[in-house]
Amino acid sequence: MPKIVDHDIYREEMLEKCFHLFSRKGYSNTTMRELAVEIGVSTGTLYHYFPTKEKVLGELIAWAGEKNVGDYISRITSTDSIRKRFKLIVDFWKESGEFYQNLMLLVIDLQRNTSVEHYEKVYSFFLDRYSDSMSDKLNISLQFAQSIFIHFLGIVFHSLATPDKKEYSRQIELFSRLVEPLIVDVSENIDLAVEKTRDNIVTMLMKNPGPRGDAVFQRKILI
Repeated sequence: MPKIVDHDIYREEMLEKCFHLFSRKGYSNTTMRELAVEIGVSTGTLYHYFPTKEKVLGELIAWAGEKNVGDYISRITSTDSIRKRFKLIVDFWKESGEFYQNLMLLVIDLQRNTSVEHYEKVYSFFLDRYSDSMSDKLNISLQFAQSIFIHFLGIVFHSLATPDKKEYSRQIELFSRLVEPLIVDVSENIDLAVEKTRDNIVTMLMKNPGPRGDAVFQRKILI
């Protein structure tokens, strides 16, 4: 009796292996033959599922984005607390630094090697999927969720050019402190959220907040 193959699962397994090879060698330096060897299939089988290398890359980024969003959603749905959900997302970002770096490199490859329409379609899919889920799970506006996502991409890009591996986690921690009051505290106590945001802004913007340096003094500066 012939073996029954779940083609969707098989395709995902192939894409995961392609992800690892593209991450190591880059899109331009990888051939379809090398992809077939990495996956462990014939080139004919590979072309059956993916007619071109461009098709591999486009589906790969869409798959990686969907899988990543699915992973963090499954993690944060274990609690109804916005505060706990936000912490879980920040922890997930920290743990997934290498994955996001590799994905960023693939997105850059996609922009360089495919049509504008194809690139925009894949990027919009990832942006919408990520922002929609963040907006829903953190109870924030879609526009705010998109801004968080865009800023997060900037941190990932920065980490690619920074030799210090701890820099990525430091920037994630700093960013999370800035937006946490606007996400977590604003629904519970808007006055407290405003105070924390003021404190964070002063700490970020001013080299020397003042001779006292305490939160009360810092808040008075902005009033």
